[in-house]
Amino acid sequence: MNNQLKLGLFTAAGFLAIVVSIISTGSFTLKKTYNIYVKFDSISGLTRKAKVKIAGVDIGVLRNVSLDDSKAKLKLSIRKDVVLYKNAFARMVSVGIVGTKYIEIVPGDSSFPELKEGDYILSERKSSIESTLTDITDRINKALYNSEKEGNLKDIVENLADALYSLKEVLNNLAAQNNQIMSSINNFNKFSIDIADISAQNKQDLRDAISSVKDISAKVDVLVARVYDGNGPISTLINDEQMSKNLKETVASAKETVESLNNTIRKVGRLELSWDYTGKYDIKNRKYVNDIGLKMSSSDDKFYYLGIANIVDSCLADKNENGNINTLNALLGFRSKKAEIYGGAIKNKLGIGLGYSFFQPIYANYTMLKVYLDVSNFRRNEYGPEIGAGMRFGITKWLYTGVAIEDILNKTAVRPYIKIEFKQ
Repeated sequence: MNNQLKLGLFTAAGFLAIVVSIISTGSFTLKKTYNIYVKFDSISGLTRKAKVKIAGVDIGVLRNVSLDDSKAKLKLSIRKDVVLYKNAFARMVSVGIVGTKYIEIVPGDSSFPELKEGDYILSERKSSIESTLTDITDRINKALYNSEKEGNLKDIVENLADALYSLKEVLNNLAAQNNQIMSSINNFNKFSIDIADISAQNKQDLRDAISSVKDISAKVDVLVARVYDGNGPISTLINDEQMSKNLKETVASAKETVESLNNTIRKVGRLELSWDYTGKYDIKNRKYVNDIGLKMSSSDDKFYYLGIANIVDSCLADKNENGNINTLNALLGFRSKKAEIYGGAIKNKLGIGLGYSFFQPIYANYTMLKVYLDVSNFRRNEYGPEIGAGMRFGITKWLYTGVAIEDILNKTAVRPYIKIEFKQ
């Protein structure tokens, strides 16, 4: 074997090794392919030459990335034997918490036309929940990395354990109060039924009274007509100018009274009663306090509220809290569509407050999200007035949950709560 033949064989072997390396490590393939395109708002974390898969099986590769109208335009090379349809869509998928990303394609429905060279498919937007979870994951990874670097991983684990223990204790306390809450609900139901029966009976009595007044008024009109047409002492007395004037004024007054009573009946017919019970858990002092109240309104733009706040056995109360337990709330409020303003006695002190509903009208039977802010006890000099704020979320038409922050400028008591509300 001469030297030229040896050189030729060596060159061919080297070229073959280069070709094999390119095919095994790169995106080069000998199979027939076709190209499709997809756009994403962001491809952060996606590497060049990323795999394209269907149900975890490789079907192609990312060929090129360019910027098109502030979006990432991806050129995907797909095997010719893989059929995709017009309603196919693509999404980015991560392998594990810190794994690499690849492009997953949902091929679509065969009832649609097949994709051809150069066609576009849609991208699936990442849901807000997924974005939140991704953000949480990144934060956890970063925290764990920093913890290992700084040597304080043990402290974080201990803090997480303490937080889980506190959460368990809160849940146990809520479970312990379940019977008391259900008993209160039953009492409210019974009391509401009694009130409804009494209201129905009173409405009938008022209607009967008005009917009687109308009959009397009609008889008075007839009597006046007969007296004017007749003779005798009564006719002479009534025909006196001053007496006639007085009698006419009396009849007119009776008619006004009837109309006033009719208006009152119509308002009573629109009267809305709302009973509520609120069970609060004081995180700082690890105890429960309760609120109970009655709201009355005859129209959407005005309401009255009467209730008792921070109901606690005085023997179990802290000495520093004696002025803030078993207190009275008596309020007059005015409402627009989404907001309300109210004032009166807030926990035995003069105060005002504001409320706002983000989605439904504030006077609706159900509000998904509502916030409030109230200020009272303006004469307190040492810490300034008492300021309270809160937020509640609607679960059903009668059950709400939320958190209240009381006396922000002084003790700042944070109290998560559940609220049960019944409307008549």
